[in-house]
Formats: sequence, structure tokens, C-alpha cells
Amino acid sequence: MVRAAATTLVSGTLVAALTGCGLLDRGADSPDQTPREQPGPTLAEGPPPADWQNVHSPSGLVYSVPPDWEVGDPFGVPEDGPDPGSDWGSGYITVANAIADRDYCPLSGMSFRTLAGISAAVLPGEAREQAESASRAMADSIDRRFTQAGAEVPVPEAQSIGVSGVPAWHVSLRGEVHPPRNICTPPVIRFDTIAVSTRTPDGAPASIVFVLMADEGEPGVQDPEVIDAVVASLRYDNSV
Repeated sequence: MVRAAATTLVSGTLVAALTGCGLLDRGADSPDQTPREQPGPTLAEGPPPADWQNVHSPSGLVYSVPPDWEVGDPFGVPEDGPDPGSDWGSGYITVANAIADRDYCPLSGMSFRTLAGISAAVLPGEAREQAESASRAMADSIDRRFTQAGAEVPVPEAQSIGVSGVPAWHVSLRGEVHPPRNICTPPVIRFDTIAVSTRTPDGAPASIVFVLMADEGEPGVQDPEVIDAVVASLRYDNSV
């Protein structure tokens, strides 16, 4: 699909995020502390395939993609400066990007079947709120910007999961595209958000966010089971 919002570049220094593994006190809460959020179930049934590539972020989060996906900023790294990251058009600048089937569509602009990345900075606020707000923003973009005649994009409730034992929240939505649509727009646009809980240096709630957009519903798209496995592979570096 061709998506104008994903072609904007934002330059600037990338913010190294706090790793979540050392931020959660797994001991007993003291009486005067608010009880810690507990992680939900992991999405992964096992480690990713041995031949997949690991995509590392400064935050310590890593995910894995098939060997034929491109890893790195999808728009190229400037010769005279840092990787500017990718602007998703909904408030998220991502690094640790991976892309599948670049330029599959002959129309002008950038096209891809799947694009994924991890937020360049730690984002303030509760993880569940981040996951849901990012999903609502992208649902609006799918309806208003990525489709000719709009789309039906219900946003399901965020689900509690665990990422390497750290609490996180996951939303997976599907945008059903209204006809007419051009040859670069699939019948279904999938968008996944995982917001992993962390803390700012002063102890306030924050999160690091993984996002993925993928085509569905027509020949030539990535296998949905592969996309599920990419999403489920999100973890911290010290976790298999």
C-alpha cells in the first residue's frame, strides 16, 4: 500500500530509552506503595525461527523478522547525519524499522506490504493509554488518509500481555477498506500496537511502543501467521 503519512522524515537526536527489565520491582510491595502492575501472558509460543533477523532498538527491545525483510530506516540513512527515523503520521517516530515487499506497487510514492518499528523515545503516560491512543490515531489515519473512500476501523480493547516479564498492552485492529480502492490499497489494513510499561527517570509511568502495519486480504501479502510471529517476537535483549 502507498501511505503518505509514512513518507515524512523527522530529524533529530534519538532518545535512548530506559530498558524495562530493571525497572520493575519483582519483590513484595511495601504497604505504602501502589501495587505494581502484573504482566499478562506472552504472545510467543516459542523463540523465533533460527534464520530470522533480530531488529534491535536503543531501548533494549528487540523483535525478529524473516530473512528477506529489509532492516533499517526505510528511507535510507543520510550520509551526513544520524538515522532520522520514520514518522508514522500519528505522533510516533520509530527506529529499529523493518520493511517487507518495498515498492511492490507501480504507483508513485513508497509502497510496502509490512512496516514495523519501535518508538525512538520513552513516551510519558500509562502503557494501556498509549496503546489505545496510538490505535485510535491510526484508525483515523486509515479512514481519512490511507484510503480513497474511507474504511471501517473498529478499535478493540487493549489486552494485557507480558514482554520478557514486563507488563505491556496489545491492540490489533483491522481496517475494512471501502470501495473504490486503487491497486496499491489492500482490502484490509492491519495495525498492531504493543506499549511496554516503563518509568521516566523521576518514576512517572511511561512506555516504549512497538508498531506494525500490514496488508491483508489479497494475493501477495505476507502470511498472517508470519505477521503474528513478528509481533509475538517482541522482547528484551536478555530474553530468548
